[in-house]
Amino acid sequence: MTLEQSIDLAELQADMAFEAYLAAFDEDAHPETLDSLETEALIARSRYDDLRSLGLGH
Repeated sequence: MTLEQSIDLAELQADMAFEAYLAAFDEDAHPETLDSLETEALIARSRYDDLRSLGLGH
């Protein structure tokens, strides 16, 4: 997998994680579920940001 493909995949995962969080929020999910999904979305976004920074450095 190329760096560009890795960045694209990380972006997709971040978007999907955020969408899952928003859907759970809209469905009034349990607070622990929301916390877990929020953490997952933040980690995915951080991974994307890190890869994107690495890609821009080349």
